[in-house]
Amino acid sequence: MRKLLVAASALLVPISTAGQLASPNAVGVRFAHVHLYVSDVDLNASLWSDLLGGQLLREAGYTALAIPGALIFFTEQEPTGPSAGTAINRVGFKVRDLDVATRSWQDAGYEVDAQPIGDEGPRQAHITMPNGARVELTEDPDQESRSEMYHVNFATSDPQGTLEWYRDLLSGSERTPGASGPSTDVPGSSLNFELARGAVRTTRGAAIDHVGFEVEDIHAFSEMMESKGVEFEGPPFYVESLDLWVVFFLDPTGARLEITQGLYHFGR
Repeated sequence: MRKLLVAASALLVPISTAGQLASPNAVGVRFAHVHLYVSDVDLNASLWSDLLGGQLLREAGYTALAIPGALIFFTEQEPTGPSAGTAINRVGFKVRDLDVATRSWQDAGYEVDAQPIGDEGPRQAHITMPNGARVELTEDPDQESRSEMYHVNFATSDPQGTLEWYRDLLSGSERTPGASGPSTDVPGSSLNFELARGAVRTTRGAAIDHVGFEVEDIHAFSEMMESKGVEFEGPPFYVESLDLWVVFFLDPTGARLEITQGLYHFGR
């Protein structure tokens, strides 16, 4: 474990993440980040870095792992529970070599919950991070990067209705439904909506506290959201230490979402 922490510390370099996030869609929206609550930031950051590669960044007291398509943030706070059973069941990433990813995970002393699938379709594996965040890995040997953001899986009693809510809000593109249910794409990530197996808890305070989307004009976007009935936790506010505007709200199923303006330059 000590070796993991040392290796991760060596990656803490001040690079710009502008090239990591996807280009925005026609209305200026793109996927931006996954935010985790963890009891030990250094441990979790090093494990995620060893699993996915990327660049670990620190700025103004915040720690994040930058991979193509997303930033993964770590906040030191004991989660209220795992992601399973919440409105965000799991997050998914493409990896170039599934065997390398799962081997590094097992070498660190952790188990793979679901072993790689057989010959039909892409090879996949599932793991649970120490904080309880559920992660799905899908192999794509043709991709250039070691890993990249792939999807967010939402659990809901109304997959089609929740899909339409997200498409209306974020102008997500049409996508052929997958095995888990209906799906839409925003630049940087797919959003999948699967039928919940029972009651769903809010993500607020859980292992995956929220996911975030970057916009070009947060005030105009917030006004648009309010016109569609979105109720915010509070008005958009400015984080001076990061030169960043943010606003939080819940989707109809209890998934906590963040809209940001300026996150693309985190770590620059």
